[in-house]
Amino acid sequence: MPSPGKFLASLSAFDLLAYEEKVGRFGRAQLREDSTLVSQIVSLSAAATTLHKNRSVFNDRSLNATVEAVRYFLSAQEYVLTQEKPRYEPYATIRLLRHVLEVDRHRPLSVTQRKIWAIFYRILLRQIDFEMKGLSGTLDPEREQFEFAVSRARIRKLAAAQALIPRRFAIVAVPDIVEDIGDLCEIGGDRSGAAIVDHLLVFPQTTCHDEVAFISLIQMAECLFWGTLIFVQRALAAIHVGRLAQAVQLLAAATEFAAPLIKIFQCVKTMPPDHFLGFREATGDASAVQCQSWQMLDAHVYGVLPDKAPVLEGIPEVRHVLAFSNPHFVPLVQVAGQLGGSETEKELTEAIIRLDHRLRAWRKFHEKQLAGRTNPGYLPPEAPGTGRTSGYGYLAAQQPPRAARISAERPQRQRLGRRFRLLLATDREKPWKIAGLKMSSFLAAVPRAG
Repeated sequence: MPSPGKFLASLSAFDLLAYEEKVGRFGRAQLREDSTLVSQIVSLSAAATTLHKNRSVFNDRSLNATVEAVRYFLSAQEYVLTQEKPRYEPYATIRLLRHVLEVDRHRPLSVTQRKIWAIFYRILLRQIDFEMKGLSGTLDPEREQFEFAVSRARIRKLAAAQALIPRRFAIVAVPDIVEDIGDLCEIGGDRSGAAIVDHLLVFPQTTCHDEVAFISLIQMAECLFWGTLIFVQRALAAIHVGRLAQAVQLLAAATEFAAPLIKIFQCVKTMPPDHFLGFREATGDASAVQCQSWQMLDAHVYGVLPDKAPVLEGIPEVRHVLAFSNPHFVPLVQVAGQLGGSETEKELTEAIIRLDHRLRAWRKFHEKQLAGRTNPGYLPPEAPGTGRTSGYGYLAAQQPPRAARISAERPQRQRLGRRFRLLLATDREKPWKIAGLKMSSFLAAVPRAG
């Protein structure tokens, strides 16, 4: 096992700027043939993984953070350079993103909230900077698939997404994007995450301009998924212990994170279908179906949808989500059907409905505009979707319960339940016949315990 000192020296000796230039000029497919470069990446990745398990490194918080950041970056690079069909997490460097967001650490909720917004903002600004360089002709090396009209349209959509960042987070001072930092050790040790975003996170492993944008937009969506999920989880915990007013506030924060999602998908749609199809094959087995943050968010808000369960079962990255497919877990939208009529409960119901509207708008845009229902350009009819799904058919089959409908049905169920309890007192044998209903309708109307 290498000593920490030798490993850090080898990181500093690695010419990141030259590597970045080669990737942008030749792309990952051609770099796979550079056996010396691939061997160097594999060796550094293995050393980082070994050191990360070292107790002396683990006990040094600063050194551990550096090694961890570099490990996630190098392991993703190793994967895409050695595998013909990369999967979602290494393709979009998702583990490094989670490290930067610090969503796996126990920190005050307000700190995590501010961190996620800051990183989202940083990725967004980085992509605008990338587009501006393309428009001004200063992007080096130049990328394929660049079109002035597409880039200008994308900048407008990114600005619309930026406008949805809550003002209290958008006014935070953001360091200028620093170019020409080639020291992996220095970048990995940046505690703010700014240098990691600028030089490692949105690493352009491609010669295609729009694929760089595609990866950036994936990472922006990931930030929003994680932010929404964390606050939904806290809201469910607050509801469980009866802190409904607190749950209303938590869901307001969750809805703020969900708001820009539709704008991010509109940014994706600025990409002409032929541009997407030009690099789609290179994405390999990468699919948003493997996205842990979205699948967890979907399960917490709607439960595990029946048509999705068989797909999740076959995907190792998200198979654990099936744990929420049990009768003891009550997803958020179902809470709307259990609340009473107090002022606080009404506010909570409205908060659930608002979040549901945001997520449904994002889901429907994906289904209709990008997955082939309205515009078949991105996914031609009968073409398979990513992640070995049926594409549009997979998305269209998912019919999540609507919070507004569940809430609207609640008073009717309660009225019928009271009526039938009175009927039971007069005719114990066949109360549904007295009401002129079938037995199944009667049973459906009686409120369940709990």
